[in-house]
Amino acid sequence: MNWLLSSTSPALGRLTEATEMDRVGVRTGNPSVRGRPLPPEPPVLKESKTSVRKLVKLSAVQFMLNNHTSEHFSFLGINNQSNLSDMRCRTTFYTALGRLLMVDLGEDEDQFEQFMLPLTAAFEAVAQMLSTNTFNEQEAKRTLVGMVRDLRGIAFAFNAKTSFMMLFDWIYPTYMPILQRAIELWYHDPACTTPVLKLMAELVHNRSQRLQFDVSSPNGILLFRETSKMITTYGNRILTLGEVPKEQVYGVKLKGVSVCFAMLKAVLSGNYVNFGVFRLYGDDALDNALQTFIKLLLSIPHSDLLDYPKLSQSFYSLLEVLTQDHMNFIASLEPHVVMYILSSISEGLTALDTMVCTGCCSSLDHIVTYLFKQLSRSTKKRPAPMATDDRFLHIMQQHPEMIQQMLSTVLNIIIFEDCRNQWSMSRPLLGLILLNEKYFADLRNSIVSSQPPEKQQAMHLCFENLMEGIERNLLTKNRDRFTQNLSVFRREVNDSMKNSTYGVNSNDMMS
Repeated sequence: MNWLLSSTSPALGRLTEATEMDRVGVRTGNPSVRGRPLPPEPPVLKESKTSVRKLVKLSAVQFMLNNHTSEHFSFLGINNQSNLSDMRCRTTFYTALGRLLMVDLGEDEDQFEQFMLPLTAAFEAVAQMLSTNTFNEQEAKRTLVGMVRDLRGIAFAFNAKTSFMMLFDWIYPTYMPILQRAIELWYHDPACTTPVLKLMAELVHNRSQRLQFDVSSPNGILLFRETSKMITTYGNRILTLGEVPKEQVYGVKLKGVSVCFAMLKAVLSGNYVNFGVFRLYGDDALDNALQTFIKLLLSIPHSDLLDYPKLSQSFYSLLEVLTQDHMNFIASLEPHVVMYILSSISEGLTALDTMVCTGCCSSLDHIVTYLFKQLSRSTKKRPAPMATDDRFLHIMQQHPEMIQQMLSTVLNIIIFEDCRNQWSMSRPLLGLILLNEKYFADLRNSIVSSQPPEKQQAMHLCFENLMEGIERNLLTKNRDRFTQNLSVFRREVNDSMKNSTYGVNSNDMMS
């Protein structure tokens, strides 16, 4: 097995990378690619393609593709003496096999069905066990966990639409109820539920646009229904566990919650489901998934959101998607939930993880933009806003300190810290300033007055130049102008403060 992985990984990795570069270049209309013949392939790439095709033709590789069973590979069997976590190697093994299978698979469904025979037998065995009232629970768990780890490896390898659709048609709807049943039975056992949740998260991930359904196909909506059902089932049951010891909370609860957040983010941003149809036709699948997300979120202390990196990344990535495409849902939440979300964004702005910080900036930008639009409409002769919009505005008006705190935080990071994502920070800053013009003026005066007398005029001029040419709107052209001004502002402020013996205490700005 080690020989297979070491032999295939470099060649297949280079081949996949080159194919992805070609696809992205043509799709995005890169002038260096579109309309011009592609440059000759590097000798290494040509050798890689040739090596992979020669590798697949080897009798040893063909034997593995046709005989991946416990009879020939003992680690694919059920070992009652080992831990369930020891089966992780099976995902890597099947990722390698899946990539080798794809070399000559094309649209050959018979070859695919032949390859899937061992997994078909495993699913049928688990289905048979779960259909009876008395069955060997340990044997069922081990068979299920090994099977879903195998499938996740195959799903990860199948990045092309044709091959992935074969896998999707194979598993849905025939075997999806087995995965749902496993979550219902063993929700309290992370060694069993985590592999199932990760498989589902992989199945809904539209990597390389592999999830593309025909216009007459309802499969996108049906897949989301299954996703919603799994998130709701797991979420509602895991919350019944009550208090979990601190040293066990991640393994028992937060890891599964993190995977659920990643799963929901993947399906919401996959662009293969029209979510407007759910409310239109009275389908509660979307509402159930979102409400379960809120329940899970409120059960997590703020400190845990930043203490566990995987949980942080999955949560803030999901929040970015929700604020971008489902802001009406955020606006409809209860005041304490809105404040919890805003507090988590405020704390995430100062996170050491750049991905988390950037996600918080994007989420804050969407929220601020939404607020600004609602306020602008209220000052014009427009129809009365929806009740949810009015309530959200009321919450913000009742708690102006939250938005002001984030304005102070962002400005503090830009001026006093090594801001590694200045562009991301600039996007919500303009909206924050326009929503809190008086507070921004006070903040500016505080910073200017904290400088030595001979530098105050220069600092005041820096702030004047920051808002030069900026109109009171959030149009793209205005945002871009502000971003350019901010780059100059930061450079000039840093130059001005280099020789300053005073400076402003960043903690004072945060107060």
